[in-house]
Amino acid sequence: MAASLRASSSSLRSRLLSSSSAAWSPWSHVLSSSVHSEASNQTETLAFDEIQLSPEKPSTATAFVLHGLLGSGRNWRSFSRALASELRDRSPSDEWRMVLVDLRNHGRSAGIKGLRPPHDMSTAARDLADLVKARGWAWPDVVVGHSMGGKVALDFAESCSRGDYGESADLPKQMMCSSCCCCCRNSLLLPPKLQLATC
Repeated sequence: MAASLRASSSSLRSRLLSSSSAAWSPWSHVLSSSVHSEASNQTETLAFDEIQLSPEKPSTATAFVLHGLLGSGRNWRSFSRALASELRDRSPSDEWRMVLVDLRNHGRSAGIKGLRPPHDMSTAARDLADLVKARGWAWPDVVVGHSMGGKVALDFAESCSRGDYGESADLPKQMMCSSCCCCCRNSLLLPPKLQLATC
């Protein structure tokens, strides 16, 4: 069992640290649901799912939802639907779009060849900025991160506040992190106007 675990760990480590120079092409929409808007996408940057309760209405606010280590955005579908529903109940005039991102080397983003090393939190945060720019989106109003996703969310907010992603980058209005150990370590680096909730 230990040998199998070591081999599996070695394989994962190699996959996380490897660099591929193979050419690839952009991905297109994969799935769409008529019950509510729930589409899976892959771009030159990251794969993601979108959830919007009323797809016929334009979204007025966006939340990025970031998974933890070895997870994927799809792990957060039920949570995201429930959060969007709760937000709509509290403020019927707002139409929230939840973007469930597969961080680099996770979920469907693991198959994207253009994500070059280093594979660290700062680069994962830059991937979020690249996703916003590539899709022509407004910057997210809220970023929700679990565990490793919380650390990526903090790096994203810190880089936005420093202007690392350009003048057009807007700092999220609120962040929610479900892993206190990563939040406490870096919360002093965040700008005072950012509202940070931890659980």
